[in-house]
Amino acid sequence: MVTPAVVINNDLVDKIMDHIPHWTWSVVKEQLIELFVDNMTSDILIRLTGSPDGFDEAEDILRNHYIMPGDERELLIDSIKILGAEQVVNALDRLQFHKFEEPTDTTPCSIELE
Repeated sequence: MVTPAVVINNDLVDKIMDHIPHWTWSVVKEQLIELFVDNMTSDILIRLTGSPDGFDEAEDILRNHYIMPGDERELLIDSIKILGAEQVVNALDRLQFHKFEEPTDTTPCSIELE
């Protein structure tokens, strides 16, 4: 059986990216990875980890896959392809970004040089 290709609305991806504060991406990444694993069939989980109980390993594999800066867009697109736009947007809404404070420490290092 051939699965039909999911058409990604790039305007939607851009709008979502614009509304995610840059300092919250680590939380976004964790949320989306948890959703991936929670929605995996056991067949996919076994193929990915070799175990029907490999939930933690699956999360680690996905964290390592989306580790590089700039992977945020790929993660978001993959999330929409796998989970659907509605589920992704709902999950992101539940994170309530307005409650996250932007970090104020802009120094590159906390060690003072003499």
